[in-house]
Amino acid sequence: MKKAAHNSWLHCPRPNPDARLRLFCIPYAGGSATAYYSWAELLPDEVELYAVQLPGRGGRMLEAPLRRVDEVVDGLLEAVQPLLDKPHAWFGHSMGAMLAYELAQRLQQSAGHAPVHLFVSSFRAAHLQTGNAGRHLLNDTELKALLRELNGTPEALLDNDELMEMLLPVIRADLQLCDMYVCERAESLRCGITAFGGESDAGVSGQDLSAWRELTEGTFTQHMFQGDHFYLQSCERQLIARINEIIERMMSPRPAGQRA
Repeated sequence: MKKAAHNSWLHCPRPNPDARLRLFCIPYAGGSATAYYSWAELLPDEVELYAVQLPGRGGRMLEAPLRRVDEVVDGLLEAVQPLLDKPHAWFGHSMGAMLAYELAQRLQQSAGHAPVHLFVSSFRAAHLQTGNAGRHLLNDTELKALLRELNGTPEALLDNDELMEMLLPVIRADLQLCDMYVCERAESLRCGITAFGGESDAGVSGQDLSAWRELTEGTFTQHMFQGDHFYLQSCERQLIARINEIIERMMSPRPAGQRA
């Protein structure tokens, strides 16, 4: 494997100058860029993966986590500008789906910079968010119980008080981004949207995911996997196989006049 390339916001585990498409992946609350490193070996050779690293984690651990959606979006927009010379798509899981949609809206407003596809995972359609959840206000014990319920944090980490002391402020800040999020402008995207979810996710239903179809003028597809909110950990290969199918269709030559 080639040496990984990254800046503070974007990590590229397998640089590929000959790639035809760039896929930007945004993590869930408390997650880091490393959550997507394994994807680089499973995506097609013509796809270059960029995993988003938000402040407060990994090499940015000394930076304060951001608590406002516009601050995150502004920072990411600046970081991706040099990489918009090729077609690009976005994937976001949970909190990452919300951020990916906000970024897609902003990029669509920039001439020539609209994404070719948006993949959203385990997050209710943006226009359904009410901005009145209070998970970020839970005390540490309650927040740990919530993380256990969501089943995305290793038990060994939850039992490590020293590590959790460093991680909980980041998770709390990320949850604040989600809890207080209200879509100011539910703009329909010209690109297609694919929604993914877990069949046993108690917090995000198939109906919640289906509502994403209202936010695209392009194609909409939905795929459910066995598992809960963090189905993408146990169903990683199945998920990426679906993503690869959609990317392959997007990149295949189309008959004249056929809509993407």
